[in-house]
Amino acid sequence: MTLQTHSRGRIRWFSQRGERLLAPGRYSSLVANVVGLTLAVVGFGIAVSGIVDAIDGGPDVAVLLMTGLVVWAVGSSIWRVTIVPKQIRTVDVFTTVTVAWLAMALSGAIPYVLTGQFDRLDDSLFESISGFTTTGATVTADIEATSKGLLFWRSTSQWMGGMGVIVLVVAVLPTVGSGGMSLLAAEAPGPTGERLTPRVRETARRLWAVYIGFTIVLAGAYFVAGMSVYDAVSHSFTTVSTGGFSPYQASIGHFESAVIEWICIVAMLLAGGSFTLYYRALKRDPKPLLKSTELRVYLLVVAAITLWAFIASGNDGGQAAGFRDSLFTTTSTITTTGYVTTEYGLWSQTTQLVLLLMMPIGAMAGSTAGGIKMIRVMAVASFAHREALRQLHPKLVRPVRVGNGILPDDVAGRVVGFMMLALAIFGGGAVLISATGPDMITSLSSSATAFGNVGPGLGALDHANDFLSIPPMGRWVAMGQMLLGRLEIYPVILAMSVITLRIPRSLHPRRRRQPK
Repeated sequence: MTLQTHSRGRIRWFSQRGERLLAPGRYSSLVANVVGLTLAVVGFGIAVSGIVDAIDGGPDVAVLLMTGLVVWAVGSSIWRVTIVPKQIRTVDVFTTVTVAWLAMALSGAIPYVLTGQFDRLDDSLFESISGFTTTGATVTADIEATSKGLLFWRSTSQWMGGMGVIVLVVAVLPTVGSGGMSLLAAEAPGPTGERLTPRVRETARRLWAVYIGFTIVLAGAYFVAGMSVYDAVSHSFTTVSTGGFSPYQASIGHFESAVIEWICIVAMLLAGGSFTLYYRALKRDPKPLLKSTELRVYLLVVAAITLWAFIASGNDGGQAAGFRDSLFTTTSTITTTGYVTTEYGLWSQTTQLVLLLMMPIGAMAGSTAGGIKMIRVMAVASFAHREALRQLHPKLVRPVRVGNGILPDDVAGRVVGFMMLALAIFGGGAVLISATGPDMITSLSSSATAFGNVGPGLGALDHANDFLSIPPMGRWVAMGQMLLGRLEIYPVILAMSVITLRIPRSLHPRRRRQPK
């Protein structure tokens, strides 16, 4: 066995035949390696929140700093003693993404527990999952009574979950091999993943570069419009990630500023678009963005629902304010951001129903928005049109089209399957939540807003995105829906299947061969 030093200072071990070996004390595990680095990132975010609380002179400085350092140290240790295997199986990818998100949610709940923010452990977990999945639903009764450090952690958790922590992990990992793109695709907010460069690691870095740049520009715009530095950074985190958490009970409505609301509207619309297309446009290739049929459909849907809401809402506050409130609420719902500026529960029943139906749909693939995405709705519509024509012309050969592109039949089949699963999860979740006590409208909107990663709802959840009105068992259902919605069903289901199949065989009775 020989030892070689890499150009970047990393030590690598090789056999006499030149085959690469693991360094002494290191283990090959994709799950442990990714989970370790994920925990390190989460710990760093918690520690930064502690620094913010120290600047404000808040009461949670010690808890946040110590929690952050411990989580970071544990994650770093796990990462250092493991290495990504050369061959990565698909089942390992789905298991890794799901386990990493569960570890992230559990570690993110620790600050809420240790600061005594909630009396119940499941409420701490709910707040953490809602943050990382960018849902924005909360069980915090009095937001403004919470320390600024803990509120900053809420916003930071949404910012981490917006682009995806796994995408950040892939950008940082020294090597991910052929499974890197699978990791990105498993967490990507859309039906497909796309390379920006031949190297997956570089693709992840460029996506995060656009994301960080967008955040900085938006924070500057909020500050110029009148927000404090703290408010500007916190709201830029939760706007770019389409999360919707705010340090104030009244959300964006707290500022009572038309300028801030218009900045937020534009930012939410941009966050609901594809970051991949944005990167190409910034690199002087705007044609894919300008020719995107999904983008045109997305903007058309926003415009149509805004017009409907404006006409039907009554506009008691004046034409300009009424139009702004209609556009703000529509954009916030479709992009699954969840900010509020008006009591839309006072709007017409038809308008509220339209908003309810839009909650689980979301914006464009490749955005930070939740939901099932516009491109899937377009694909299913094209598929249904083709099948309807085949009833008249059985021998018809017609591809499934999405804009100017053709969707292969196997991909179209997976999209239809996904939509059926999504409908089942939405409906089943509503039934389970209603079984815990809430009325029908509250149950339906709870399921829609949790699975769509929106936040606010209707009925008892009217515009306050406060899940305290939902019983604890109903909140457990909502937590499961938030994870399924953010990871887009398949990774969670396949990971659970893998875990179930790996139950030790000793738990099952062995069949004995009968003598002949």
